[in-house]
Amino acid sequence: MQTASQAYKEVMRNKYRDPLSYIRVTIGVINQEAQSSAYVPHPENYTYYSNLKWPLDNYQVQELYATCDQDYTAVDGSMYFLPRAREDVVLNQGIVSEDLPGSIEIQFPIRYDIKGLTVEFGRAYPVDFRIESDNKTVEIAGNATEHFVTEEIFEGATFLRFVPASMANGQSRFRIHQLTMGIGIYFDNRKILSATKKEHISPIMEELPTLDFDMTIENKDRAYDVENEESTVNFLEAGQEVKVLYGQELDNGTVEWLPGATVYLREWSADDEEMSFAATDRFESMDGTYYKGEYRSEGISLYDLAVDVLKDAGVDSRTYWLDNYLKDVSVCNPMPVVSHKEALQLIANAGRCILYQDRSGNIFMKSSFVPDMEAASDNEAYFSHAGAVLDKKAKQSYAMTARDYTDVQPTQYFLPHQETGKAYLNTGYISEAAASADGTFAVNPAVEISLEARYKCFGLTLEFGRNNPDTVIFHASLAGEPREDYMVSGLTAMTVISHEFPEFDRLVLEFTKGCPYNRVILNNIIFGDSTDYMLEYGHELTKTPKGTQLPKVGELQVVRTFYSQGVEAKELAKETVTVSAADNRYTIYFSAPSYDLSCTITEPQAGQTAVIVDSSNYYATVELTGVTGACEVLITGREYIVTQARVSRRLNPTGRLEQWENPLVSDVVHAADLADWVGDYMRADREYDLHYRGEPRIDANDIAFLENKYVPGLLLRVYDHTLKFNGALSGTIKARREIGYVADTQDRLAGK
Repeated sequence: MQTASQAYKEVMRNKYRDPLSYIRVTIGVINQEAQSSAYVPHPENYTYYSNLKWPLDNYQVQELYATCDQDYTAVDGSMYFLPRAREDVVLNQGIVSEDLPGSIEIQFPIRYDIKGLTVEFGRAYPVDFRIESDNKTVEIAGNATEHFVTEEIFEGATFLRFVPASMANGQSRFRIHQLTMGIGIYFDNRKILSATKKEHISPIMEELPTLDFDMTIENKDRAYDVENEESTVNFLEAGQEVKVLYGQELDNGTVEWLPGATVYLREWSADDEEMSFAATDRFESMDGTYYKGEYRSEGISLYDLAVDVLKDAGVDSRTYWLDNYLKDVSVCNPMPVVSHKEALQLIANAGRCILYQDRSGNIFMKSSFVPDMEAASDNEAYFSHAGAVLDKKAKQSYAMTARDYTDVQPTQYFLPHQETGKAYLNTGYISEAAASADGTFAVNPAVEISLEARYKCFGLTLEFGRNNPDTVIFHASLAGEPREDYMVSGLTAMTVISHEFPEFDRLVLEFTKGCPYNRVILNNIIFGDSTDYMLEYGHELTKTPKGTQLPKVGELQVVRTFYSQGVEAKELAKETVTVSAADNRYTIYFSAPSYDLSCTITEPQAGQTAVIVDSSNYYATVELTGVTGACEVLITGREYIVTQARVSRRLNPTGRLEQWENPLVSDVVHAADLADWVGDYMRADREYDLHYRGEPRIDANDIAFLENKYVPGLLLRVYDHTLKFNGALSGTIKARREIGYVADTQDRLAGK
């Protein structure tokens, strides 16, 4: 769930949302082919510290070297000394002309039509300059900004040449930090008639995640007529980036904007009244086949396997994040021949992770369980149980002499004297020290949590007893090294902290300000996704929920797959291939996983040879020497013998038998962990269909409370979320009951 201000949450919780909701959509009209094939010729025309490729590959210039250009170098410590040699240059400076000022030329291998340009010049920007191409020259006068955008169309361009006439800082080299072949189309509430965002994420990776965005805009002026040669619609391309923003007007008149989605254009159409756009997630285009599956007796980590799949799919390493926990899970079995996106799905499931695309368009694979933890404190009362804050159970309360703490209701117990061997009630952490009149402590109370493995936390919930403290500082560390100190003030009885903590294996909660004359009483700490969002009648819900009881699963069987070596070599493939002197390699694919590969030419002539230069268990690439034209190639080898076994988990006394097969899983402990993870999901056998007012903060896989008179604090995990906009927001949710995060629901509701 996206973070938002308290003012935003209050507006969205109002019974009637009087302030307006907004939406903005930008489509990047970028010639992707021109962008990817552009290059800078004649490198001798540019300084040795130039980078001639990164400005065309969407890299930003973040730090600068000091140079002797007029009025360029700052003495405020923001610049670095320029290295003397090219090999010592580490900072991206973009393209920098050698002359003062000099021109910069970009070339393309073939002719392209380019609709507009977006240029980042940096602090030394040109005031007057021209842009030349094959068929057009554009004169620019009076430019006053580092960020330059033009809507000029450069048709049939094989080059773009930027020629400065005068620079903002006088005698200076000409620089281009970043260059984009195109501009963006922008739509807002005035043009958008309707927009729908649909998300789906399976909590156990039973299916691939999906994200679809559809939008209809007004076209009564026929500005987007496909026959209009000047229309921007003629420069749209499949795969262009579509960014969505949602805004909400607050009570003070300002608008708070939330990122909505980053998707990629799939199709579009227009008539005289409307134009429609359809966009989808990155996984849609990851339909290439992964053939590099290989059996490894020594094993490979799921992390390394995921990196290899993403690399084979051509995914930029800057645009994905993998949970380091995957480095601790190894598999031996080969990845079967599947699409790249299906391979990622198998890895995510085997690693008990969820796979999704975040709102910036980046791919995430993060663990969907919490590792074993232990809690302790060296500053707790004799009737305190610091270790119990992780058990998620309801806590009991003793009457104490703290100010405004004890009541006369039968909800508290008399506090016994301290005695060796005495059994005390199930309490959470209770500090030895009490806060002074101003809420401070002589020694700050602290709770230390140690984890069995590194963990990346995307949120946690603190449940306090009465008279909760005010301020806590989280000290996160990994392998003894500090990672982050994060302070939260204004604590409430149940505080939901939506913060992306860095990876840690030790977390210390230090309470720096408490409630005056009160101890710190911490009942529960709940790690992982949590929520402060409640779907209530008369507020969020616009229809009564529809609940469905799913068929019970009595037994879950997780299939383990084993690969053993075959007995005899056999013919795996025989193909007639045609090669040339320029391309003498050919790849042959197998239907079954194989090893010990060898190749021959069936009827070789003098000087003809065949050698395997690359292979996996599913393919072999052969290099042919002395062959011109066609020849028959024979691949021989051994096929693996595949067998299976099962690990079972009893979920209910009665119910159907469910089998779960992931071909990567062979180890019995790995299979048992997977059975527990999938089994917990299947035991939550109730689903709900909900219609509500719409909330841009919600993502698929979020959890939320649902008002229910029979189950207080009923938790749901969202797996389908549809958000509609037609001038106002509305939405639908499909969710499954969540049992993995259920704790003291009564205390949750009391403190919400």
